[in-house]
Amino acid sequence: MTFLPTLNFLLAVGGLALAAATIVLYVDYFLLKGRYFRDQIKEGVWPIIAGVTIGTVALTLLYSEYFKFVPCSLCWLQRIAIYPQALMVLLAWKGGDTTRFPTYGIGLSIFGFIVAVYQYIYQLIPAGARDSFAPCLIDGSNADCAVKVINEFGFVTFPLLSAVTFAFLIVIYLYMRRS
Repeated sequence: MTFLPTLNFLLAVGGLALAAATIVLYVDYFLLKGRYFRDQIKEGVWPIIAGVTIGTVALTLLYSEYFKFVPCSLCWLQRIAIYPQALMVLLAWKGGDTTRFPTYGIGLSIFGFIVAVYQYIYQLIPAGARDSFAPCLIDGSNADCAVKVINEFGFVTFPLLSAVTFAFLIVIYLYMRRS
């Protein structure tokens, strides 16, 4: 467990870099109509999506299975949104499906993004005020959705990293649909 703080730091820095890239891609996609990044993304779209989704699955399993952090209900909902994408990208890549796959990926990513933003906001609310806010789902687990497994720079937590990942995937799927 001695490398856990280092891993947390690296994930936070990587997540902030991914957030910056996501903002740039959204600006290019919506304001500039994909003028600057459409061709680069078109060439590497499959490895990008596969790397992000499979990497995310591997990291969530590393934290839960190796580091023994029990995922809360909202974390499980986010996993439900990302795990199928890791398998779907491999099948769609092999089949060359650039029409239906992005639509399914966008749907799953929007769901995951909403859950991640909800959990991030939930974690920001002070403990006393959280009682009036809708809590984690009642699933019988003892995991608390307010626990910050990662808390780097005072604001980078797992739900924020998850929201950034889903936002990034959404814009990549949009590029894929456009081309």
